[in-house]
Amino acid sequence: MPVDLAVYRAGAEFARAGTDLYAGPVNNGLQFTYPPFSAIVFLPLTVMSLGVAQTVVVVVNGVLLCFIAWRCAPRWWPVVVVVALCTEAVHTSVNLGQVNLALVALVLAAPRVGVGIAAGVKLTPLVFVAHLVVRREFAAASVAGATALGTVGVGFLLLPGDSVDYWLNGMFADSTRVFAEAGSPHNQSVRGMLLRLGVADPLAWVAISAAVLVGAFWLANRVERTHAVALVGMAGAAVSPWSWGHHWVWVVPLIAVVVRELALRRWVWLVPVPFLLATAPPVLAVVNPLEGTPALSSGPLWFVLSNLYLLLLLASMVPVALNALRDHRVSKLGTTQ
Repeated sequence: MPVDLAVYRAGAEFARAGTDLYAGPVNNGLQFTYPPFSAIVFLPLTVMSLGVAQTVVVVVNGVLLCFIAWRCAPRWWPVVVVVALCTEAVHTSVNLGQVNLALVALVLAAPRVGVGIAAGVKLTPLVFVAHLVVRREFAAASVAGATALGTVGVGFLLLPGDSVDYWLNGMFADSTRVFAEAGSPHNQSVRGMLLRLGVADPLAWVAISAAVLVGAFWLANRVERTHAVALVGMAGAAVSPWSWGHHWVWVVPLIAVVVRELALRRWVWLVPVPFLLATAPPVLAVVNPLEGTPALSSGPLWFVLSNLYLLLLLASMVPVALNALRDHRVSKLGTTQ
């Protein structure tokens, strides 16, 4: 049975029964880590058996994946779907019954209200509000931010005690509720990488995360929307205190960009391809098995695979940075003639 789906359903059952959502585990020793609004969103799961819910979620995730692929690359969407299913991010999202593909679809389909709802279900899409502010799209940022605040208000209205625990008592900032060992290779974030390097200083995490966001935002402002969503979404996963591999479903719009660009014989887009291929579940299982002992626990290859999604983000920035450098040189040459 999909582990995360079972947790979503159990959390919704806790919410419906008026049981404290964050006091302890809700299913099989696992805690509910999402905002109270998400438990309200998951309430329909409580009227289904786990078996029916599993079937519904698999079908919905399949439809969402096809929609995202079509939205990002209408001509090449079947190719995008096939490649995406081979990545650990998408494979695990579907296998666990995760909500991640719905968040990507919301951001793509409705960059204002959709961003706010996605942030209400899971906090990381707030990075898109920040990007809208940086782009000086203040009206869009206001709508997205107000929608996100509205989801918080709905949570306080319907689940006041849980909302106090989550928002006012700091539950939202406690990443140990996700996984006790922040330096585990399962944590595919800047913080996880630093802890694996033995750097525990939070200032280093903040500084590097800020640099990642600045770079991603600057490059995202130079590309079309699908590409921008991929860059900003992956940057959000990178700077989060904790990011499972399946949090990196923003690779789906990236795959669409890579397929489109390679179809046009823009070979610089081969740069992120090896990293995309390495996100296949059997490859990452070498260092990140869900169960059992990893085949690798140290060494250069271990470090690469332990930080593969971060390296994929950097690799996906390279073509854009090179294009920006070329444009700058052309512009400079034009002004001197």
